Amino acid sequence: MLGDEIIAFFNGFGDAGMMAALFIIFVIDAMLFPALPELFLLVIYSTHPSIAWGVALVMLAAFSIFFGNTMLYFAVKKFGMPEFIQKIMSKYSSMMILQDERMLLINRIAPVLPYTGAFIAVNNWDYRKSIIYVVIGGVVKFSILIALSAFFYSMFEKGVAQRATFLLILITIATGFILSYMRKRKIYREGEKG
Repeated sequence: MLGDEIIAFFNGFGDAGMMAALFIIFVIDAMLFPALPELFLLVIYSTHPSIAWGVALVMLAAFSIFFGNTMLYFAVKKFGMPEFIQKIMSKYSSMMILQDERMLLINRIAPVLPYTGAFIAVNNWDYRKSIIYVVIGGVVKFSILIALSAFFYSMFEKGVAQRATFLLILITIATGFILSYMRKRKIYREGEKG
């Protein structure tokens, strides 16, 4: 997995290296392809499970998703996209439960919009409102994950806490995949009817 290689590369640089690795993973997730950033957020948190480290990682995650989505948004606005991709994205967006910026909050629970910055640009959603939703949704989700992991570390010995955090990672990823799959199936069914 690419995230593992990024972490291994930066591991020798201590906490700053771990933060650089996390930043790169979040930017890749925002701009290129899904990179399971929640997994790496909790893995890196487990290196020093403390409130200060958790807050620093959530703040870094917020900046990373802001940066990645903003870069993709402005790249699409400046250089455009092939017409057929724009049509596919517009049609896909029109089948969403919400056809405006609020969909970005739902996307944090059930990720159905990859390349969020591109969707913001193609749909001509309000950039400022969109990026606020993306960042707030991310901060809430990542804060909950860090808080749960911190709870495990405060209640259990380190080995048990690591296993509980690993289980939390699996549940988070599985829940995201299941909700995303269910939402995509519903979108496709609605598209076939329309």
